Amino acid sequence: MKKYKFILLVVMFSLKTIVAESQNKTNEMVINHFVKAVFFEKKTPKFIADNYMYFEPINNTKYSIEDRIKILGKHLKKIRKEKTSLINPVDFSIVSYDAYKGVKVVFKTPDNVFLLLSKNNPIMYFSLINDKIFSFDYITKGDESFFITY
Repeated sequence: MKKYKFILLVVMFSLKTIVAESQNKTNEMVINHFVKAVFFEKKTPKFIADNYMYFEPINNTKYSIEDRIKILGKHLKKIRKEKTSLINPVDFSIVSYDAYKGVKVVFKTPDNVFLLLSKNNPIMYFSLINDKIFSFDYITKGDESFFITY
């Protein structure tokens, strides 16, 4: 009986690992496509919003989805200006927050946080929800950083 419990435990752990790895690959692919669309293909904010971004539902009728896309567009313009020269188009990678062992920004909850690396240096951080990018911009308060949403 102990043998069966052990085997069941090993199988369950293996399945959890496989699911987590699969989810990481999906998230890495989303970010990879986002980076290409923003920095190399110069896609519109509407295209980026429709294909890669997660907009959290808000109860404020002051801001429509179009207004939020305009705000996103301003952030995209800012990161294109600041980050394009830092990204090597043939040598960049996406890694999970936990997998990167170098110096990095500290987030209170680094689950579903990924880094864009170029020449093994962090260029950007991404927070994902439901296979979409929740945020790619953050602010730092004291020792901790917090993602800004759109």
